Amino acid sequence: MKIINTIKQIKILANDRLPVDVLRLWSKRIMFYAILFLLSLGISHYFVYMFGPSDYSMASARYMISALIQSEAAIMAIIVTLSLVAVEMASSSYSVRMIDLLKSYNPDFWILMIIYIASMSYSLFILKAIPDKSNEEINMHISFVYHTGIYSFVILFPYLFRTLKTLKPSTLLNMQATKLTAVNITTAISSDSTDPLEKDPIQPIIDIVSSSMLNHDFETTRNGLNIIGIRSKEIFSNTSLETTERKIIANYIFSRLARFGKFTLNHYDEDATFIVIRNLEYLWTKLEKTDSREAVLQAASSMEQIGVVAADVNQKNILSTVINYLYDIGQHGLDEEFDGETSRIINSIGSIGIACVGNRIEPWIIEDIIVYISRLGLRASENDKQCSVNQALDQFDALKLSMEFETTPEYRRLCVKIDKIMAAIKQE
Repeated sequence: MKIINTIKQIKILANDRLPVDVLRLWSKRIMFYAILFLLSLGISHYFVYMFGPSDYSMASARYMISALIQSEAAIMAIIVTLSLVAVEMASSSYSVRMIDLLKSYNPDFWILMIIYIASMSYSLFILKAIPDKSNEEINMHISFVYHTGIYSFVILFPYLFRTLKTLKPSTLLNMQATKLTAVNITTAISSDSTDPLEKDPIQPIIDIVSSSMLNHDFETTRNGLNIIGIRSKEIFSNTSLETTERKIIANYIFSRLARFGKFTLNHYDEDATFIVIRNLEYLWTKLEKTDSREAVLQAASSMEQIGVVAADVNQKNILSTVINYLYDIGQHGLDEEFDGETSRIINSIGSIGIACVGNRIEPWIIEDIIVYISRLGLRASENDKQCSVNQALDQFDALKLSMEFETTPEYRRLCVKIDKIMAAIKQE
């Protein structure tokens, strides 16, 4: 039994350290450079055979190999510099976490380093072994050094294109998305408090999306948020997750999206906020299939956070959307006879209402909130859901208290309306 558990732990660690996507990327790039080597070798060999000398001058060969080694060393230095500049640009534009990301997801750099070191080492060995007089064996080695030299120049072009592509936000997002797995999330949650965000698989994506939003790059912002939604959907679709683990992961993902939703509101980016809400709805419907109660709770918490901030910054469109969304979830909770979860939804709607009163939001929005709470409260009373009924009454009391010192006629009218609704709920 211990052996089986150990094997499982090794597999999990291997998947964490070497994701399948990374291994697949490395294998593709190695295969690409291997095929390119064979093509380069074949073409250069053809030209040497057709137009090259039948015999080499050893003095010229020494000069050629020496110059080739120096050229390859200079090119390798340029490659290192270019890679460091690319990493610096990515980290300064988005996040320093891009450094660790590019180490694993930039196999071209490491492959080129190995090729150049191997080529220079082989060339040095041949340079030292060149005799005073030529022979068939040394001519073959000199020809091969020439072939590797041609290859070392050819591979610069795909490396350059690959490096430029790596700097694109979409490429960085797709790289980081492969790390957004259930294993990495649980590892991040259980990580040491002294290093809380270094293992966070979502934070680098949020960094890229946040930077893109501030730079008014709406396309990257949308793609980044949608990537989180798609990868999270895959996690929630995993039926092998335990209930507790699924709850922890759900709380992690919903809270991160809600926090970014608040960030977009504070920067008055309504479009980005709507994308966040859409992804939250998308994930809620997915989580609902495996854990309906947890889905309701997570939706209530995340929507409440966004709604309260929307009230603070007077984003009426966002407020209306969030309130309608919470009401629909509350109706679903009553359909499923989730009394405790529905009461949490009512509490969230009421909290947003209090925030609206405190920020002097238009009365029609507060009236919508009152209507939604009353509908949920009346229906809960009809179905004998006492927890939800009590929560509705408590939220009405809180709303009345928040409007108590308001002298606006519309607010006074809403207080009277609340009294009538409370009386109707108590009579049910």
